Amino acid sequence: MLIPTVKDIGQVVEQPNRLVAIKENATVAEAAKKMSDNQIGSLVVFNTDGKFAGVLTERDMLKKVLTSYSAPTNLLVREIMTDEPISCGMDTTIEKVEQLMAEHKIRHVPVVKDGVPIGMVSSRDVIAYQLHSNKAMKAAAEQLALLSTQLKSLNLKDVIALAIEEVPRSFEAEQAVLCFAQKFSSGPVIYRKDCRLSRKNLLEPAKISELSKDGQVIYGQICEHCSKAGGRGPKLVIPLNIHDQTEADEDANKQSFLCMCRFNSSSNVSEKLQLYKASLLQEVLSVNLTNAKLYYNYQKARRDSETDPLTGLSTRRVLEEVLKAEYARAIRYHHHFSVAIVDLDNLKQINDNAGHAAGDKTLRKLADIMRLNIRTTDILIARYGGDEFVLLIPETKLGEATILLERLRRQVSDTSIPNVGHMTISCGAAEWSGSAEDMPENILQRADAALYAAKNSGRNRVIIAGKEQGL
Repeated sequence: MLIPTVKDIGQVVEQPNRLVAIKENATVAEAAKKMSDNQIGSLVVFNTDGKFAGVLTERDMLKKVLTSYSAPTNLLVREIMTDEPISCGMDTTIEKVEQLMAEHKIRHVPVVKDGVPIGMVSSRDVIAYQLHSNKAMKAAAEQLALLSTQLKSLNLKDVIALAIEEVPRSFEAEQAVLCFAQKFSSGPVIYRKDCRLSRKNLLEPAKISELSKDGQVIYGQICEHCSKAGGRGPKLVIPLNIHDQTEADEDANKQSFLCMCRFNSSSNVSEKLQLYKASLLQEVLSVNLTNAKLYYNYQKARRDSETDPLTGLSTRRVLEEVLKAEYARAIRYHHHFSVAIVDLDNLKQINDNAGHAAGDKTLRKLADIMRLNIRTTDILIARYGGDEFVLLIPETKLGEATILLERLRRQVSDTSIPNVGHMTISCGAAEWSGSAEDMPENILQRADAALYAAKNSGRNRVIIAGKEQGL
């Protein structure tokens, strides 16, 4: 049987135009554009004399540009390229190319003849060849392609569940542990599938360094701690490149991996096939966990921006959006609506006499009373300022709004707080006039003027804005 060599890889022999070059004195920005335009991950570099000088890869750019703190337009290719790169010939065996990639932790090997590059072999080229020539690898790729589709969910819980349950199942592993760093957290987040190794032993610096070493997939023996905890070798470790933010975060990568062991002993799956499957899955799992994590952070930030942390009510931002929407709806369907501003009386005195903690407690209590006594399913309650709250009351005329506010005022007046005493509120309300020219900000201004009048008349009052105030 003939041993396959580089010349058996169709992409290298049949598509010589895939070899794209750049001069060493070009900028990194120019190199990035050339890679993007040609949809490739590496460039051959020639010096000013036209001689083969090195190789520039996406990894070089990502790693070295980010750590240099220089703009790509200010860096030259020769400053970050790999000079004297590892190379091969057309007669080099594919097994040897794989070995070179693994030993030197590279993904691109230039094919050289008489000192001149004539092609480029990537790890994807090798995988594609093996996929075409090996039925077991083809079946594994199809299996992981299906899993990859499932992993594309943006729900972080779903992706984690798939990573810790379905991925080990596809490798016929009984035990697994998923670990990844989380920004602003005291330590990595850990998810387990029947793994009983203690958190302390799992997160030993030496253990972490071993499991996420150089980003390379690991296939080897388990440690003594794992064995005592019920593990059974060999282990398969997939280091993961997971970020909490869109920019590169080196710390996040140092503690992110999926480790599996206790493989089905009756299975005839070879080490080579397991490594192949893991290499296919590594980027897919990293990308989808990162995307789900970023989306989770985005959703959390949005929720935080829409909820007042002290009272749990909506924020001013939400009020402004909903008020605009209600104004548009009122114009379209000719529904009236009212806006009320509720002010907690004497908050400054409460803070001065009983402390800010008592003031915060009083504000929370007022928020609770409003939630309990107002139809929150259709009335928006938002914290508008330090001691002010706004009620947006849809399809309600001013008379009905006044009844609601009076009921709320009495309920608040009957409530006593230790070290504070009875609370009181002042309220101002206004109604949309029915005219498109009566913008939301105008209604708020009238409600605010009515509130000002209520406070000036002795507080603990409800005053409505009438036609004499601008309607």
